Amino acid sequence: MRPAIFDPFGERLDLRSGQERDVACMAGRRRPVRTRRIVGAVLFWALAAGLITARGAYFDPSTAFGPEAPARVAATGAPVLR
Repeated sequence: MRPAIFDPFGERLDLRSGQERDVACMAGRRRPVRTRRIVGAVLFWALAAGLITARGAYFDPSTAFGPEAPARVAATGAPVLR
């Protein structure tokens, strides 16, 4: 193991060769990117499932559009927003 060498501003210098650096970089980055993709996919599908479930749970067939929808709305006496 080589001793750590720092530049005048306190940043650590990486003195490994280009090939050693590339191998270390690929090994260090492969796993986190894959993990982030999996976590992102799980969060997306959990959100999608939650939205579909909420829509199904709170669906009110009387508010669905149909040929008699304007008459139904007028019969309720609800105020018309303009």
